[in-house]
Amino acid sequence: MLLAIKEDGGPKGKQVVTQVQALIARGALKPGEALPSTRLLAEQLGLHRSTVAAAYQDLWAQGCLDLRPGAQPRVRPRGGLIPAPPAGAPGFPWEARLADLGRLPRRPVRPEGAISFADFTMDPRLMPVAAFERSLRSVLRRRGPEVLAYGDPQGQPGFRALLAARMAQHGVAAAPEEILVTHGSQQALELVLRGVARPGDAVLVETPTYNQFLRLLGLLGLRALAVPEGPGGPDFAALEALVRRERPALAYVMPSFRNPTGRSLDPAQRERLLALCGAAGLPILEDGFTEEMKYFGRAIQPLKALDRSGLVIYAGTFSKILFPGLRLGWIAAPEPCVAGLTALRAAGELGPPPLLQEGLEDFIRLGRFDQHLARLHRCFRRRMDAALAALRRHLDPAWAAWEAPAGGYLLWLRLTGFDPALDLEAALARHGVAVRDGRSFFPCPAEGPRWVRLSISTLDEAEIARGIERLAVGLRALRGT
Repeated sequence: MLLAIKEDGGPKGKQVVTQVQALIARGALKPGEALPSTRLLAEQLGLHRSTVAAAYQDLWAQGCLDLRPGAQPRVRPRGGLIPAPPAGAPGFPWEARLADLGRLPRRPVRPEGAISFADFTMDPRLMPVAAFERSLRSVLRRRGPEVLAYGDPQGQPGFRALLAARMAQHGVAAAPEEILVTHGSQQALELVLRGVARPGDAVLVETPTYNQFLRLLGLLGLRALAVPEGPGGPDFAALEALVRRERPALAYVMPSFRNPTGRSLDPAQRERLLALCGAAGLPILEDGFTEEMKYFGRAIQPLKALDRSGLVIYAGTFSKILFPGLRLGWIAAPEPCVAGLTALRAAGELGPPPLLQEGLEDFIRLGRFDQHLARLHRCFRRRMDAALAALRRHLDPAWAAWEAPAGGYLLWLRLTGFDPALDLEAALARHGVAVRDGRSFFPCPAEGPRWVRLSISTLDEAEIARGIERLAVGLRALRGT
């Protein structure tokens, strides 16, 4: 075996490995052929014996050599490897093996300087990063390795107690044992669907509704049953008939500032929905993703606060009011439900990170979260006022209609007179403004008016005003007026 070690060729052990691999690859060293002992090869190459021994160990780890005590190293036969496919042959058919969810929708490329009403995330300019960093540092100093170990699979006890106390401020009586901490509300929604429904079951959804929830239903083999919507909210007569006929496993609702419409159910509608589902024995998954963002008028109690029979599973999150990347949410439900969902979650992962939970607990207990929330309310009251004023100023009510939400970040535009085949997102991007086409929020997109969702979550008042002016210019051009 001829090897040549160069002084300027890099680490000498690495040179041995690379050259032996090359000899095997071109057939100069054949399967079963013996290599010199570490002592002999070290003498031949002028290397330390330990350098050669380490190189042989690397070659063994890569499957190139067989090493046995007291025997010479030998080239390892590798007949069990999967042969390389011929050039141009298709690869492994992953598309056929994976669940058929399609691909994530491609967003239009936004021109430089575009103003985005499509992003529905927290404005980074409003994130209290420095204050949260102080809480994390404080927890690490006090708790050290304890918060870097595995935590309670249900969530840290102190954090769950804090969440229960905050739920009580909204009229919800929930003990810490009735709280399950999740990786954001998305995991909460998936856990509830996996725990409550079975493939083929129907799930009631508002229409339109959260498009990622519709994707979850498809992934789990569940059917979306669209609740008919009237001008003032759900059509309860149609809903009652639907429940009797289809016997769904679950109802999914967003009573406050629904995504994508920004609408909220009033107290009477909440009571009627709860009574209807209670009579049918139909559990409710209440998505309170922006429950805290009521900044016009008094807050309405969540469905969970009205629930006397343990029918409602409440899902909350900090993603839309604090840090999206924190990925902390929770479920509030009767203890047997929480116990079952905790076991289901533990089968797939061990639980949320203790450090983030305890850091957020410290942040909230010191009053920093309430200060942040008060700032958000002041800020988004101004932003929503600016958005509504700009819509009134620039859009023609003859072909664009909207409702003024009482909180949240979303506006839902109903457009008439536009080509049904028009790609609104791509067309408006050419006018320097990004939006979300409303079709993705419907279980079965209907014929008729076009819908657009606007999110003001990442824009200040000046950006909102400029963006809606661009939106109006683009829509007028597309409509030909």
